[in-house]
Amino acid sequence: MKFLKPTLRTALRLILCLYAASAVADDARPQLSAEQAAAYSYTNVLTAGAHSWDPLSDKLATDTAFKPDYIVDQSATENGSTSFRTLQSCINRIVADTEHATGRRRVYIMLKPGTYNELLYLPHLPVALTLYGIGTDPEQTRIAANLDATVTGAAYLQQFEKQFTGVDEQTRAMVTSVANRPYIGTDGTAVAWIQDEGFQAKNITIQNTYSMPADCLRSGCHEGNSKGSVVHHQAVALMLDGADQSQFEQVRLLGRQDTLYMKTSARNPLARSFFDKSYVEGDVDFIFGDATAYFYQSEIKSLADRPTSYMAAPSTNYQTQFGFVFNKCRFTSDAANDVTHADGKFYLGRQWFHNQKCTPYAPVNVAGYSCKPGLTDHYSEPTGTISKSVLETVGKVIIMNSHIGPHIDTQHPWSDWNKVGTLPYRPAQTNSDAYWQNLLNAQIDPIAFMGYTARKKPVEWFLAEFNNSSD
Repeated sequence: MKFLKPTLRTALRLILCLYAASAVADDARPQLSAEQAAAYSYTNVLTAGAHSWDPLSDKLATDTAFKPDYIVDQSATENGSTSFRTLQSCINRIVADTEHATGRRRVYIMLKPGTYNELLYLPHLPVALTLYGIGTDPEQTRIAANLDATVTGAAYLQQFEKQFTGVDEQTRAMVTSVANRPYIGTDGTAVAWIQDEGFQAKNITIQNTYSMPADCLRSGCHEGNSKGSVVHHQAVALMLDGADQSQFEQVRLLGRQDTLYMKTSARNPLARSFFDKSYVEGDVDFIFGDATAYFYQSEIKSLADRPTSYMAAPSTNYQTQFGFVFNKCRFTSDAANDVTHADGKFYLGRQWFHNQKCTPYAPVNVAGYSCKPGLTDHYSEPTGTISKSVLETVGKVIIMNSHIGPHIDTQHPWSDWNKVGTLPYRPAQTNSDAYWQNLLNAQIDPIAFMGYTARKKPVEWFLAEFNNSSD
């Protein structure tokens, strides 16, 4: 280059710089080919294999009229058998009625318009349950409660124990598991806690009405520090707990941090959910967990009430084929209407480093700090260990054929998990090669410690897009 004229050298440098910038952007925002994207089709994710499931062919999606087995109506006269004024009292009756049921039949609950200020706990049943609102809009029929992770177990029990009086052993165990904690934590905040497989909901709203204090909103509430995470204000609207084949049509899920939690269970290590023509809103990690979910023709709205917003926080296991797939969705925000936070950072997601106690991926400003692979997850300053199962919570999100609003960071839509120098830190890992290399960089042997035979070939994408549009 030294033999070229100055103007030509300058132009060539500019071209090389632009190419480098483009390469960085491509690495930070990977795009699938049409062939790669085909692997994440509705058919592949939900309907293929030994446990085939086709929710779009179900009458919940085809607008077939239902005949209710039970009716919940706030203004009705309660008869205790088929007509109820609260939803949980109806669920409690269904649990008793179906205790000895054989076969996997479906039970229908008609929910009349109104706001039901209560919790909904649905344990595993021998029947599948469909809950549907009959209002003209899902906003007319609302299940709502106010809980966040800092509520004490005693305060939780005082507020909600009455609605669970005389319940079955399974439901009582759910309540007790929350009430016995000093603080109820993330999974104790769920307004609707669903364990039953095949659960369906249509034309309703589920909302956690917790509103964060102003000082928390200003500070972000979700940042980590050298001694660990300081997250405190998780407030779940819907938690799907091993509830495989859960289906939602025209459902609205409202919250702030951690609105929708989808997780596997010992009963169902593969737990799949389908959301069609639905709406989910929140500000931080508001669609999260290790289950498989398919979002179709839905709106995902990021609220602009905090300096930084993350849409998804998947903790999908490395060995699980699919995480969260979004197809023909709209990613929107109220940032344009909020001058105070219009300059905030909005991300499509960050991969939840679930259950870690320390990070092997970067130094922490603690004398003698180390975080090494081990059988358990533990940290006692300055040293700790991290297990294989935690390292494998890689997190997977694919977004296809969708419209992504201008609020999302265009160059780096996928964020690291917390900041470098903090105990919860992990860099974003867009694919299986990046995961493998991160292990090597952390001096963790993928073969000797993790038990893998080789890198995945072809490369598997953890975070990627296909055929999306933007403003």
